[in-house]
Amino acid sequence: MREVAEAVARGDVPTALEHFPEDVIWYWPAEREGDRVYSGRAGLMRFFAHLQERSNGTMTPHVQAVLGSNDHVVIFLRVTAERADDDRLDVCVAHFATVRPDGFARNWFLPNDVPRWNQFFG
Repeated sequence: MREVAEAVARGDVPTALEHFPEDVIWYWPAEREGDRVYSGRAGLMRFFAHLQERSNGTMTPHVQAVLGSNDHVVIFLRVTAERADDDRLDVCVAHFATVRPDGFARNWFLPNDVPRWNQFFG
């Protein structure tokens, strides 16, 4: 999971996606119900592309801690981003995932300040 965060921080989403199976499911607390679940690697690519677009490529995850077992992993991230209008984001995120031999299959992405996250990326 640390490698996923490091790849995203470098802007290398294709490398990050190698750690997820083709049938990956990604849940996050978007305001619009239709934006709350991303399915498959193509869906996850759209999720990351949206974050990069809304942050003008500045969205960066900073790894704080990783906890794991054979079946589950939790990574705590400090996510920062900014836009040209001096709008800055600095939130903590807990990313929970189930682990399979082919990667992180089910993922829950939960910022500590959901309204602020949605305001920035909405």
